[in-house]
Amino acid sequence: MNESGLRSSMIALSMCNFMVAFMVSGVGACLPSIGTSLHASAGDLSLISAVYVLSLVIFNIVAAQLIAIMGQRKVFLYGFALFLVMCLSLAFSPNIELVWAQRFIQGAGAAMVATSSVTLLISIAPRSMQGRLMGLLTASTYVGIALGPLVGGGIATALGWRWLFVVLLPLGVLAWFAMFRTVRVRQVPVPTRLDLPGISIMGLGFILLTVGASCVGRYDFAHWFLIAGGIVLVLFVFVETRVVRPVVDVRFIAAHPSLILGLFAALVNFGSINGLLYYFMLYLQQLRFLTPLEAGAFVALQSVAQSLLSSLAGKLSDRIGPDPVSAIGLAFSGAGILLSSQLDMDSSLYFVGLTQCVIGMGLAFFAGPNTLSIVRSVDSSHTPEASGLANTMRTLGMLISLIIVSATMTRYLGSHGASPEMAEPFLAGMTFDLRLFVAFNILGLVLVSLRILNSWRCSLGKGVDCIPDDAFLEEDGMENEQAQESFREDSATEQKSR
Repeated sequence: MNESGLRSSMIALSMCNFMVAFMVSGVGACLPSIGTSLHASAGDLSLISAVYVLSLVIFNIVAAQLIAIMGQRKVFLYGFALFLVMCLSLAFSPNIELVWAQRFIQGAGAAMVATSSVTLLISIAPRSMQGRLMGLLTASTYVGIALGPLVGGGIATALGWRWLFVVLLPLGVLAWFAMFRTVRVRQVPVPTRLDLPGISIMGLGFILLTVGASCVGRYDFAHWFLIAGGIVLVLFVFVETRVVRPVVDVRFIAAHPSLILGLFAALVNFGSINGLLYYFMLYLQQLRFLTPLEAGAFVALQSVAQSLLSSLAGKLSDRIGPDPVSAIGLAFSGAGILLSSQLDMDSSLYFVGLTQCVIGMGLAFFAGPNTLSIVRSVDSSHTPEASGLANTMRTLGMLISLIIVSATMTRYLGSHGASPEMAEPFLAGMTFDLRLFVAFNILGLVLVSLRILNSWRCSLGKGVDCIPDDAFLEEDGMENEQAQESFREDSATEQKSR
């Protein structure tokens, strides 16, 4: 693909990812308005996020197998179209039950976009530019996350929550047509079928885990759901080892330690970061008496730092490799969380803003480079699966942090909520978890260091799962030639049809 075509494709790809991220974070700001309009309880509103997360966990992996069957371009276009249709549908939802179903379907579309975005980038971009373009893609996502709560809250206040799903629809339709016109990737579909038994078992396991995570601290039966979910996922791994074309190729993953290290690094990092949002919002609103808008502005500093520095992280990845940049990101994340553990009732709000910026720096240097490292640790035929697994591990990290935070708050606060009267036990529980999250990032740093060691051993010809760089270069050349040929053929076909 030539330079202008690559630029147009990346702009369209970034627009689509921006909108998906914006809608995800924007809905959170509209939950109180949705509850008032649809007469939904707090528990009902929590399920809006729970079913969306559940859908992401399941369909991030399913999307990888769909890419093998249909091709990454079709999966992206179908997924984003599904996401847009659900946006329009949500604007007319008459009850909370329909909102749950729509958000689950919308999560499936978002998962298809997230998984296929990375594989499309790897297919259309030369290896020497993949880091900076991954940084651009990551930055567009973080800009959407940062603007979602602020703009979404403003739209809900001025126009009503339903308008959130309508305002950006023209931008989404424009981005879809831009992707349809600019991106041409030749991919030979694999003659296979969806692994429906494996998907069913996996879905059941994640449903049990999600229900258990949502009920920790509120119901005594929560731990039984967590145990049952773990057992079902173990059964899923056992079944997948005996399927010819599984939805998750367990044997392939087990043969690639570098892939495993990258996936678990993503798990522990996102497992630490997601819990911070809960603590910061309660700390700023319930203990420091900031308005939701003011608290959201402080938390948005994290995403602003991420969006500003992601491009730099991508350029560094192209220059020194993604693994060292990921290690830098984990170090900054751990430092930011460690600073946050010092917060008390007298802490300066400037200090709170500093912690958010440092954590945002860490995520900017970790998220994109680690994803790039994960997809580069496998051959091109397994890139969709690696991308889907990376997204799934990040979502699992969110569930893990939810379990940890819920259990800790139950232990320290019991049935009481966060308030100035309960400031001492709340801060004690928050400090305990933040120190645990620092340990998570240290573990992630160890995992990435092992990846760096394996890369060094590869350079000496001693690595356990090395893929030579010339193999990547050859694949890049073949894929770019195929993409150009496909683009010319499709253009000729369109002209003839006209």
